[in-house]
Amino acid sequence: MNSSLILLPNWIGDMLLALSMVTRLAENRRSNTTLLVPEQMVGLVTMLSDLPRIAFVRSDAEARKHTMKVVQSGRFHTIYLLPFSFSSAWFAVKTGVPVRRGLSKEMRRFLLTDPLSGNLRNKSHHITREYAEILDMPYSPPEEWNGIMVKPDKTYSGSIVYCPGAAYGPAKKWPYFPELAKIQECNNIVVLGTHEDRETAQEISRMAPGKSTDLTGKTSLSEAAAIMSGARAVVSNDSGLMHLAAYIGTPVIGLFGSTSPVWTRPLGKRSIAMHFAEPCAPCFDRVCRYQHYRCFKNMTPDAVAQAIEDVCRE
Repeated sequence: MNSSLILLPNWIGDMLLALSMVTRLAENRRSNTTLLVPEQMVGLVTMLSDLPRIAFVRSDAEARKHTMKVVQSGRFHTIYLLPFSFSSAWFAVKTGVPVRRGLSKEMRRFLLTDPLSGNLRNKSHHITREYAEILDMPYSPPEEWNGIMVKPDKTYSGSIVYCPGAAYGPAKKWPYFPELAKIQECNNIVVLGTHEDRETAQEISRMAPGKSTDLTGKTSLSEAAAIMSGARAVVSNDSGLMHLAAYIGTPVIGLFGSTSPVWTRPLGKRSIAMHFAEPCAPCFDRVCRYQHYRCFKNMTPDAVAQAIEDVCRE
């Protein structure tokens, strides 16, 4: 069978959802597949997948040229472009890979030899359906995902992990993590995220003194995966960390504000996607255009705490 290359998406969450489909490729295709992975996620993908990989380094012109040469040396027959950007298709053309399959968006149809309708990007279906179409494989719903075993970090075994951040913007950040911590003060809580989430982590610590460990800005994605692997449950905004927890099979409560659980709900049977119906939601805005954020403010800490108990009981 001809060898193929799959370019994974740049966002952590999208990348993990795509990887869940790649992992389920038929064995005869897997054995001839290489992943083209955004540089910052190579370590995580190495932990989660046994497929060969090439780092997609593009920090400057020289780095992009080096990546292109590595791809050219692989003599791939087909490249599957999961991102729909013009730049990804232009890169594929320059590598000389003869078959280039992806969505006809961003004015890139003329760069693809196997163009698919841009209408496949349909937010009324889970995004993994789109990835299955691009990869030309049978579709498996997100609920059927069973998780990938990751060796747990036993230091934090049995904790409840909070992920209060979301790089997209405030319309994806549930504001009541500190209040949730007060309700859950009998649990050990670990807070994961970036340096930007430090202030929220400090508020959580004030609400649950002596029961909260702030690891914001202190872990790699691989380390975060190990911590979440040993957790009792993870509570997270719709973010990369939410999708990472679901990918490794940890019970997850995913909190959705401006985004849609229909389109990007977390993987697995042990995940719950919480959202509050509002006429304006999902709007997919970074900032609430009406400044009321009711899609999140009507999602109470008590309701989230109950959902945690429900998913753990299951």
